[in-house]
Amino acid sequence: MVLKSKYMFYFLKNLGSFFPVRLLLDYLKFNRLILLSWLLPFLFITGVAGEKFGVQTLFLTPEYMGTVNVVAFMFVGLATGSFIMAFHIASYVVMAHRHPFIVRLSKPFYRYAINNSAIPLAYLLLYLIISATYQARYELQSAGVIVFHLLAFLLGVVVFVYLSFGFFYLVVKIVPRLIRYLRLKIKISNKLNFHLLKYLTDKDADNKIKESPIENDMGVKDGFYLLSFFKIRPIGKYTHFTRQQFKQVFQYQHVNAFSYVTFVLVLVIIRGLIKDVPELIIPAGASFLILLTVLLLTTSLFYIVFGKWTVVVIFSVLFLFGYFSPFNMMKYSNSAYGMDYSKNESVNLFSHGNFRQDSLNTIHILNRWKKKNSSVDGSKSKPKMVIICASGGGLKMAVWTYYALGYADSVLNGKLLNHVGLITGASGGMLGAACLRENYLRYQQGKEQHVFSIDKTNRLSKDILNPVFYTFSMSDWFFRLQTFRYNNKTYFKDRAYIFEETLNRNIGNILDKPLADYRKPVQEAIIPMMILTPAIENVGSRLYISSVGVSYLTKVPEGMQIKNIELRHNYARFQPDSLRYLSAIRMNATFPYVSPDVELPGKPEIYLIDAGLNDNFGFITAYLFVMEFKQWIEKNTSGVILIRLDENTKVDYHYISSPIKSMLRPLGSVFTDWINIQEDNYLPVVGSLEKVLPGKFKMMTFAFGGGDKHVPLSWHLTKYDKRILFNSIHSKENRRNIDILKKELN
Repeated sequence: MVLKSKYMFYFLKNLGSFFPVRLLLDYLKFNRLILLSWLLPFLFITGVAGEKFGVQTLFLTPEYMGTVNVVAFMFVGLATGSFIMAFHIASYVVMAHRHPFIVRLSKPFYRYAINNSAIPLAYLLLYLIISATYQARYELQSAGVIVFHLLAFLLGVVVFVYLSFGFFYLVVKIVPRLIRYLRLKIKISNKLNFHLLKYLTDKDADNKIKESPIENDMGVKDGFYLLSFFKIRPIGKYTHFTRQQFKQVFQYQHVNAFSYVTFVLVLVIIRGLIKDVPELIIPAGASFLILLTVLLLTTSLFYIVFGKWTVVVIFSVLFLFGYFSPFNMMKYSNSAYGMDYSKNESVNLFSHGNFRQDSLNTIHILNRWKKKNSSVDGSKSKPKMVIICASGGGLKMAVWTYYALGYADSVLNGKLLNHVGLITGASGGMLGAACLRENYLRYQQGKEQHVFSIDKTNRLSKDILNPVFYTFSMSDWFFRLQTFRYNNKTYFKDRAYIFEETLNRNIGNILDKPLADYRKPVQEAIIPMMILTPAIENVGSRLYISSVGVSYLTKVPEGMQIKNIELRHNYARFQPDSLRYLSAIRMNATFPYVSPDVELPGKPEIYLIDAGLNDNFGFITAYLFVMEFKQWIEKNTSGVILIRLDENTKVDYHYISSPIKSMLRPLGSVFTDWINIQEDNYLPVVGSLEKVLPGKFKMMTFAFGGGDKHVPLSWHLTKYDKRILFNSIHSKENRRNIDILKKELN
């Protein structure tokens, strides 16, 4: 017992020479880049980064086939195992030569990985704790289900790690024997070898011998290492090894690492070609970890070849590949499906449509709208016009817009949608509004029994982010090879395509139609006008997309140059009426990195991004519309009710500082507050309509959440998020707004 105490005292006294501790110190001294590879996973699971965008959810409550289940956790576990193995391999390739005593150990890479597991074990422990809490709060899971999920996660980690070590055993033991056997059988000369690989590994091994301590110290090394997770051993001597033996071990292990890296990269590339099979699409969190795995393995592969020049070479390759590659990775963009990209013609962006004719055509639509609403109860009173401004905000705003408007319309016995003259806005809000408008059309055509239902709401709330992020992680970052045909035209399959296909599948194919299909229903006032306004990335202006002419919205004061453009007028030669409506919705909701920006056909190259960049609320479009038809509105209606769909936001001037916020200030603040900046600028503009239409303008907001009931900006919702959305319709303010609508529309 005394002997054990002395041994423990000696161990604690020399903790700095403990191999796992020395490895951590070496990361700080020599390889901070490998250490930083763990930064994003730690930031994501703790919610320090990406919490507002729902990134934390993708890791802690992953989904497979639309539900949080044991298979999803197994996939995340497998992906986590792949990242851990990539970390071990990259570390071994870059740093093992600095600790030459491992050469004398049996299974040197396995022993190295055990001692290199401090960071992975810390991550796993933290993940288990946070995920258990997160599942209970946001997915409302029972303790038994949570334990089952986490066991599946750990099983996935263990399975991948030990299958990887099995691969190394296969390479070390079986493959050389198989090669020797084949050479004997088919009588291939033993002189045949991989000269380039041998040259590269020889050169790499020589460089490592120069950096290794064996050049200066071939004596006894003090310190301890982990023989297993529960056994500690002293490092001991390695003087009996020659420089050539060290070189052979380094060289041999790097060949094995090269084989593993190549094998994994081939699997990832093959796996990335599978996009259209929902059963084979893994959770987004797992996809991200696989992307990190590929980056780490590629870095270690480059290190074998280029040594200290690895970072410079990688950035040079990325730049050159992106600039000269036909896949044009550095200018990655997508197409507007249905439009014609075969013509390389110039587009006159400064010409405007026929303002007068488009305005008169819209007045004809408004007259039909008035006739429809005047004949509802047989009275001659002037109807109220309702304008919908649906704010952007990903899936939460899509579900809230559909649910709030649908619920209000059902309570009002269909009178709300009958009175809507215009729908505009951005991103997710317009997706929800488009689904509601389509169901409203199908109901009038006898194709649906109800405009609004809980089943339709649940379908709209299904996950979109997982398949999109899967495609980004597994293929989009490198190349696009697969294509598909739409409207007899060929386009690339990428995450934009997956976004549309997933959305289309979720909502039941109801928006899979060309823009022109909505022209007649809009002209006959069967459904309200809907104007999409994606932002033009080149100059920050708007592109107006509508099934009818709305060129009057592009008017500017005399002598000024037109900046806003209209799709159907300016791109008339590129078949704008054939634009897939799902693509129009996607163009209006092109959130950075989630979906690639859209490049319009023709010259110059025009790129589109989320409408929220310019006007997240649709206020400006609504204002311009009212001002254009002010006289008609005054004469033919009893006023305008502008309904805004948004999230409850409380004004709070308290600034909560953090190291990350301090580094990003003030640019970070401008980015996060961009929507608030728009609201402050545009609300007074819309508010001025009270003076334009004195006594005939009213504005109300249907909002959800607020306070601690925050729903992340994402294309993914948890059960807790959905509960907030569905319960919010019964808030005091929303019930009051419904009562006001009852009075106003009657």
